[in-house]
Order: sequence, then C-alpha cells, then structure tokens
Amino acid sequence: MATTPDLADRVQQLRLDNQLGAGTTRRGGGAWLPWVLCGILAVTWAGVGVRWYKAAPGKGDDGAGAPAANQPAGNLPPSGGGAPVEAGAMVTQLKGIVIPSLQVTVSPRDVGAEITEINFAEGKRVKKGDTLATLLDAQYANRLKTEEATVKAAEAQELRAKAAETAAGAMVARSESALAAAEARVTRAAAFVERASKDFAQAKSQFAAGTIGAQEYQKFEADKKAADADKTAADADVTAALRSIDAARADVKTAAATSSAAGADVGAAKARRDEAKRLVANCVVTAPIDGTVLTKSADRGALVSPMSFNVAAGICSIADLAKLEVEIDVPERQVTKIRPGQVCKLQADADTAREYRGVVDRVMPIADDTKNVVKVRVRVYLPTGEEPGAFLKPKMSITATVYERAFALDPKGDMLWGDENERKGDWEKGWGKKK
Repeated sequence: MATTPDLADRVQQLRLDNQLGAGTTRRGGGAWLPWVLCGILAVTWAGVGVRWYKAAPGKGDDGAGAPAANQPAGNLPPSGGGAPVEAGAMVTQLKGIVIPSLQVTVSPRDVGAEITEINFAEGKRVKKGDTLATLLDAQYANRLKTEEATVKAAEAQELRAKAAETAAGAMVARSESALAAAEARVTRAAAFVERASKDFAQAKSQFAAGTIGAQEYQKFEADKKAADADKTAADADVTAALRSIDAARADVKTAAATSSAAGADVGAAKARRDEAKRLVANCVVTAPIDGTVLTKSADRGALVSPMSFNVAAGICSIADLAKLEVEIDVPERQVTKIRPGQVCKLQADADTAREYRGVVDRVMPIADDTKNVVKVRVRVYLPTGEEPGAFLKPKMSITATVYERAFALDPKGDMLWGDENERKGDWEKGWGKKK
C-alpha cells in the first residue's frame, strides 16, 4: 500500500530517535509504529461495537419493547424521563423484594407464663383459631376461682338488700293502713263527740229545768267526756301513723340504695370474673389469621410475657402467602410514569423462567430522601392451583417489569384476594388519570 507524503511525515515525527535526538537510527526501524496504532484503534472500536450490540433492547413480551434476557434490570428504556410512553410499551424494569401483604406477630394477650405446649413449626399452614401454644395457667385459674366466689358473695348481699327493700316497702304499706284506720277512728270519734255534745247540752238544760235528775245528768256528762277522749286518742293515732309512714319510707330509700350498691358490687365482681376467665382463655394462644408460620421465636419451657422487658413476647410470626406484594424503589424522575392499575410482569431471580402477573396497587405517599426514590407496591397474583409459599417466598428478589397497559383480572387463572371489588375503583381511577 502506498503512503502519502503527509502520512509519511507524521510517522517520521513520531519516531523516538528523531524526537529525542538519539544516535544514528537503523534503516526502516520505525515502520512498525503506525501499524500498532491502527491495530489498537481497530480493537477499541470493535469492543465498542460489541458492547453496543449487547446493550441494544430486544423484543419483549407482547412486542412491547421489553429488554432482552441478558439486559440488566433497573433501568428505563432509552426514552427520556419526560418522553411519553406508547401504549403497551415497557415503562420501567426495577428490582424489588417480595413482602407479605398481611403479616402478624403472634403473642399471648395480656398474660405471661411458661410455655407448656407448642403445636406449630416453620412453614406450617394454619387456620384462624388453630391452637398454636399453651401456657401454664395455674395463677390465672386460681384468680378465676376467687373471682367466682366473690360474685356469689356479692349476689347473696344483693339478695339481702332486695329483701330489706321489700320489707321496708311492706312497712310503708302497714303504716299507711294504720293511718287509714286512725283517720277512720278520728272520723267516728268526731261523730261521737258531736252527738255527745248535743246530748249533754240538752241534758244540761233539762237538769236546770228539773226534768231530769242529777244522776242522769252526770251520765250525759260522762258520755261527752268519753267521746272527747276517744277523739283525742284517734288524733294521736293519726299522728303516729304519719310518723310511721315517714320512717318506713326512709327505710325504703335506704334499702333501695343498699340494693343498688349491692347490684353494683355484683356487676364489678362479674367483670373481674369475666376478666379472669379471659386471661385463662388467653393462656391458649390461637392463630389470628389463616396463613403460614414464617418464624418461630419461642419453644416449650420458655417464659413469654408481653408486659415485661427482657422477656420474649412473641412466639411466632404468621403471614398469608397467598397475598404477596413486591416493593420496588422507583427513582423520583420516573415516578410520574407509575400509576395504579398498570400491568406488571414479575420474575424471581431464583427462576427467571417463571413469570407472575401483577398490578401496580399503590404508590406510597412519602419519598425516601436518602435514595431519592418512591416506594411502590405491586400486587402479585398467584396462578390458580399453586400452593402459596411453594415457590414465591417473602424477601425473595424480584424483577418487576411495568407496562403501559391496564391490568385485566383473570378470575379463572388468578388466585383472587377477595377485595378486588374495592380495589378495582382505585386501579381504574389511577389508570384513567393523566400522566
């Protein structure tokens, strides 16, 4: 190949012996340097071409432009952050972690005692109400017996108070009856006094005229005095009856107050008894939800006490593995492209050949300023027939690919959560609003 004069001059300038003024050069000794430089340049461009070819996006599912299998997750497509996304195209692909939608830590309620029996193990599926553990309940059973005796004593006291109230009411009735009788005697005595007074007045005029004797006159006089005495006694009986009624009514009020207090004591005693009964029942720890035992925190012989420090409180954690979510961290510059209702493809790092259907369920209301991301929850729909937890497990790493397409529920193929009617409105609203 012929060399141009300019190229020959440049090559001549690159020779070290010319630049450094070294001694005499050998004929044709610097002809290799241009070829070395050309070879390095060719290798460099070849490497750039290979890297570009590997990074080029391939065709994903549904022809949406999803990345090829060897493309690393966590990056948006080449389109800019504010560029619109075509319908059905991939919006983003991010790494996430599987988390249970519902997870509870099981612990005894308000009781602390030694565990005497354990009926669960990690990975065991349990139903709501199943017995998980039994605690030593001796102290709570003794307390229950004491409170039951207190209830009986309070009920007996209430019966006595009610009997006293009844007796006081009867005394009021007797006093009112005595008053009525005394008032009748007063009326009768008043009639006798009136008749005796008339007879005595007539006898007095007759005695003055001499038509009757002294003995007969004295008889009429005695009758009048007797009638006056009866009237006075009847008035006294009325006064006594009135006072007796007042006293009996006061006794009724006292008895009623005592009965009411006794009734309150009975209510308080029953409340304490019921609380003691509840504590005894709580010594049997049951599963609060349907789910799978994730972790075991205590074993037989361990002391658990939710009210004390430095003592274990929980005995296990349970989660419903049929209702899983994937939590992904979406960079703030991309979060405007994420909306509830978008369809997602989920692939676990444990087996990328297995794909799960998902839907963007909600965008969390607060950002993480340490990483400049917003957490997004993607609901996972297991296929019908797959045993929850058989493959997909909490804390697994997931690659979530979000598409610009509305999620459509498959009642036959999806394992439903049961709240789709409530969530459907939020998904439709999120999907329908403008980006």
